[in-house]
Amino acid sequence: MTEEFLLSMKTLVQIILEKLNEKQSLYLVSLVHSEGSTPRNAEAHMLVDASGWVAGTVGGGGMEYAAVLKAQECLREKKESFVQTFDLTEHAGMACGGYCQLLFTYCAEDSLSYFAQVYEALEQGNPVELELPLSGEMAQELKVKPYHEAAHRGLKLLDGKYYYVEGYGYDGCVYVFGAGHVARELVPLLSHLDFKCIVLDDRAEFASKEYFPDAVRVEQVDYCHLQQACAIAEQDYAVVMTRGHEHDANCERYLLHTPACYIGIMGSRNKARLAREALLADGYSEADLARITTPIGISIGSETPAEIAVSIAAQLIQVRAAKVAKH
Repeated sequence: MTEEFLLSMKTLVQIILEKLNEKQSLYLVSLVHSEGSTPRNAEAHMLVDASGWVAGTVGGGGMEYAAVLKAQECLREKKESFVQTFDLTEHAGMACGGYCQLLFTYCAEDSLSYFAQVYEALEQGNPVELELPLSGEMAQELKVKPYHEAAHRGLKLLDGKYYYVEGYGYDGCVYVFGAGHVARELVPLLSHLDFKCIVLDDRAEFASKEYFPDAVRVEQVDYCHLQQACAIAEQDYAVVMTRGHEHDANCERYLLHTPACYIGIMGSRNKARLAREALLADGYSEADLARITTPIGISIGSETPAEIAVSIAAQLIQVRAAKVAKH
């Protein structure tokens, strides 16, 4: 699937604002529920205007094509938001089976202010909930669980009216310790996957925003005094990829005193062993060290910086999905 399909919510909202500023109406089509062998899970979105598909995806194939045609038809009628169920065998002509529910949110000039507020929050990296209004009949039709912040999606009743809600900013930041070659491949990939990244390095020439334009923050730090630069919370991830085991160990000493949900260390087994021995000598227990994932990433035979970045990103997706599944 090309990059033009795989867009972040910030980019989709930006496109909505551009269309509304041009006095064009469109639908934000959201996959809110699915069962069976559907091509995508919930939380997928696409935009459709009078000319057809604009951006994003709700799964592709016949179902998506049918959704685009439906949106175009309803735009001609200026139809308010609605829900439609697609049987993927009968309705959309797909062999995979299953069905899904799509919410068609009508976006017109009167929603410009709301989407501007959402975009500002996303641009600043602040938590925000995308609230898509529903009529009472639609809310009854949707097979969506009540909203839960940790699961970041669901049905919510606000001031007597139902909304389908998706939360953004729920999963914390990825702190990347070390701004070398792998970090330069990893950070743009994670940013594309809606992770917010903070990059820290003790070398001024490496800790440069020029190398990490997608990062929330890039800063030169002293690995022995990370508490001055970090405030890691339970929902945050830590990826350690410094240039030596001594620096790794200093990062680990700090991280083991934080509630970070994930601590991953990149490097050879020998490098990991040296850092481990240093921590044990400092009095850290086996239980403490069990919090550390090393070698970092999913085993896919990766060798190049780009391949290693893919393996790390895959592991972080796995950890994020496991957090959501608990709720």
